Amino acid sequence: MRNYLYLLSGALLFSALLTSCQDASTTAQVEEKPAAQAPAEAADQTQALLLVQGAPFDAENKNRVDGAYQAKQKMTVPANLTPQNKWIMFEGPVLENDKVAYRYYADSRHRFDIYGKKVSDLVMDTVSWQYHDIMDWGSDILKVGNSLGMGSPAIYADGKVYALENSDTKTIEVIKSGGDKSVIRTKWMGLAIDGQKMNVVQDWSIAAGDYFSTIDLSVEGGKLPEGMYFATGIVSHLPDATAGSANGYGYLMNWGKQSYHKEMLGMAVMAKDEYAPKAVEDELSHLLVFENAPEKVSYRFMAVWEQDQSQTKDAAGFKAMVESAAAGK
Repeated sequence: MRNYLYLLSGALLFSALLTSCQDASTTAQVEEKPAAQAPAEAADQTQALLLVQGAPFDAENKNRVDGAYQAKQKMTVPANLTPQNKWIMFEGPVLENDKVAYRYYADSRHRFDIYGKKVSDLVMDTVSWQYHDIMDWGSDILKVGNSLGMGSPAIYADGKVYALENSDTKTIEVIKSGGDKSVIRTKWMGLAIDGQKMNVVQDWSIAAGDYFSTIDLSVEGGKLPEGMYFATGIVSHLPDATAGSANGYGYLMNWGKQSYHKEMLGMAVMAKDEYAPKAVEDELSHLLVFENAPEKVSYRFMAVWEQDQSQTKDAAGFKAMVESAAAGK
């Protein structure tokens, strides 16, 4: 009997030790297996900037900078905001992605400009007022003047092009900033064009990885007056622009030494054929007029600089990029 108990006790002890070893082995395996991680949020590849001085705008001291610029989500543009002011950083809002950056002047000019980028990092929130110089990150690369610059919105009537300049009020709102797409909305109440007034909304967006940005224009609660057409264009630093079509889009483009620093720069505007885009020449700009867009239009503009990340070196390479952009690629 005693022998039986010894045997039984030994068997139980062996079983317990075996179980303990198995548990320890199992535990070790679990600890070595990495715990499930929540997916990390995608890094920001775009940003929208609307940076304004804290004090109200003073036309007598338009270049005064009293402190750090403050990020605004929405603002009404002061009626007396003058050109070449430093009250708004970059003189207006900026959209940037990993490839390029664009801005427009917030004052009555409302013309679009280009910042060529040599780096993929988002840098425009760190750039100083020396952005006309070519820096490690890139540079302001376009002289706009009174032209339509790079894809500025306009209205064409009776053989004349009107930029969106004069209105009762103009508001700018950052709809989305960060992630893979950023959007800025601009709204004109009482926009005056050739003796008539209307309310117009511009939604301007940029997505990650693209050299183009998109403009969506609409007449709020109505349509353009008879004989008026939405339009856009490219500053005519070069005498010619090439009209073409690809993938259901009509486009206007050119390539040559037309950057602010006299380097190679390609510019293009494009829109779906349904808007009936038509190339028209103007004294200051190569125009694309949308003859079938009485209520709204969506178009793209893009710029490629010889020093940017695309490494584009000739008109053929830029044309391939334009046609790819027209395909949504």
